Amino acid sequence: MTRRFVLISRWRLRTTPARLWELLVQPADWPAWWPHLATVRQLAAGDREGIGARYAFCWRSGIGYTLRIVMTTVRAASCCALEGAASGDVSGIGLWLIEPDGPDALRLTYRWDIELDRPWMRLCAPLLRAVFARRHFAVMAAGARGMARQLACTLDELEEWSAITPAAARRDDT
Repeated sequence: MTRRFVLISRWRLRTTPARLWELLVQPADWPAWWPHLATVRQLAAGDREGIGARYAFCWRSGIGYTLRIVMTTVRAASCCALEGAASGDVSGIGLWLIEPDGPDALRLTYRWDIELDRPWMRLCAPLLRAVFARRHFAVMAAGARGMARQLACTLDELEEWSAITPAAARRDDT
């Protein structure tokens, strides 16, 4: 069984892209509103657009394990897309997409395409795959609610889904 996860969360928020963007590009402040985020430490500032910025995150799962992940910004299109390369306990890509959804709302989509690198997680992935996905979505839902509170806006919808790509298909893509 593959150790790859593609997990997608989409939230509908009644705010502006500019307000949301300002929140997203300041990850050092995320622990103030994201309950499962224990710490964030900036490792590098990046260029004027934020490309090359590096942050060390420590996430709490809520069921006894933590994830330590370093994210490096690889793409930043103001008020549209923010993409980072992950390393540490997992490796892969995280992508935030901001899209308008009516005159006073937007859709924020997060696509988390990663592989497990932590040895115990790789070993247990066949048995705990659904648990890992459920915990990810619980962490994301808590983040959505915290984000809405921080922005003093309404969170209208939470959607989540996952896709499983067989390891053989992934090898063909690389």
